[in-house]
Amino acid sequence: MLFTTYSESVLRLANENKYIYLFSCYNSYWHSRRSTLAQSAPEQSGLLSTTAGTRSSRLHNPDSIKRAKLTRLKKDAGLDDQQVHAVTPIIDSYVTAVQSVKNDASLDSRTRRLKLSELRKRYDSDVDALLTPEQQQKLASIKAERRARLRGARTTSETSQTSAAPGASTVSAVVQ
Repeated sequence: MLFTTYSESVLRLANENKYIYLFSCYNSYWHSRRSTLAQSAPEQSGLLSTTAGTRSSRLHNPDSIKRAKLTRLKKDAGLDDQQVHAVTPIIDSYVTAVQSVKNDASLDSRTRRLKLSELRKRYDSDVDALLTPEQQQKLASIKAERRARLRGARTTSETSQTSAAPGASTVSAVVQ
């Protein structure tokens, strides 16, 4: 008889008083389980490390970030070919500047946030200068919608956390 959980084995122990039999079953189950996991672990860890390596290089690759920003801007604002050629150097300089600020180890977190905020404001104003008033309005409404959706998701997650831990709600309200 094998027991799948520790609590089940404790209940059986309390109810049946079969100490030796229970211990041997429990012990053999976990030894067999550990050996099975140890055999499959090298295969899984190799797979996970290659996946994680690929993923992290993809996320931090400046060229992919530039392409993603250009694609998003084309889709959201409906850029024409002339605007695409004009906005490409703006995106290139912005992504390069952001990467250099993020990689600068001499900056503390507050200074890093301020510099990133300044870069973002400059990027937004440069892009807005290239757009028509209709495109500016469309882009502003899409950004506002995204912000509202993100804030809604954040408040939803905060309420679920506060309902799970009632004492945490007073602490989070004080911190904010």
